[in-house]
Amino acid sequence: MLCVERLTLDVGGRVLVAGFSCTLKTGEITCLIGPSGCGKTSVVKWLAGILSAEVDAQGSATIDGVPIGCPHPDIAYQPQSDALFPWLTIAGNAALGLEMAGMTTAAAHRAVVAHFDTFGLSGCEGLYPEQISGGMRQRAAFLRTMAQDSRFVLLDEPFSALDAVTRLRMQDWLCTRLAATPRGVLLVTHDLHEATQMADRILVMSAGPGPLAANIPITTPRPHRTEAALADIRTTLKTLLLEN
Repeated sequence: MLCVERLTLDVGGRVLVAGFSCTLKTGEITCLIGPSGCGKTSVVKWLAGILSAEVDAQGSATIDGVPIGCPHPDIAYQPQSDALFPWLTIAGNAALGLEMAGMTTAAAHRAVVAHFDTFGLSGCEGLYPEQISGGMRQRAAFLRTMAQDSRFVLLDEPFSALDAVTRLRMQDWLCTRLAATPRGVLLVTHDLHEATQMADRILVMSAGPGPLAANIPITTPRPHRTEAALADIRTTLKTLLLEN
């Protein structure tokens, strides 16, 4: 279990996040939603250990009760942009996280290329980022993140650049992979449909710095999440976002 306690982020006297706490459980998808500028990305960047040195951070993170520093090898992160290196092939970019974890280049490439068909990247192994579309680059970045053997995954709007069909495929793929290899996922999204279809729990941040506005579990099994079954939850979320 990954726990964040009383996280406060301040830059030059401007508070970005105040008193934020959450718990990520293995095998669960937690969606983090809130108005633009409320600090969602700052939270995941802090956990990933890539916040600017100018940001003063107060708070703590623990895994199974043990205090950790960030970044941590049990935490993988995917930013909003694909962040692919232009001098590496698509296979090289996708395998980078595994190589950094100590896997040989050849083994890392074999591991990620096995998933290229699922991610719609077949035939792109030897191409470079400038030679493929934005959506394909995003899929390569998603593969790079999910291929890592980390207990917890931070995803900052990972499906935002994908077309509707590919987006649904990747959402289904993530849920299927989690069922086979449970991890704790924190997924930042602005899409209420995506949040309610995928999440086991939805955290709602308010516009002004402060504790969470809501922590809402979704108990309906994913195969039974119809529009009718989720209508009340979506109405509640819309109301919370407008009021906070």
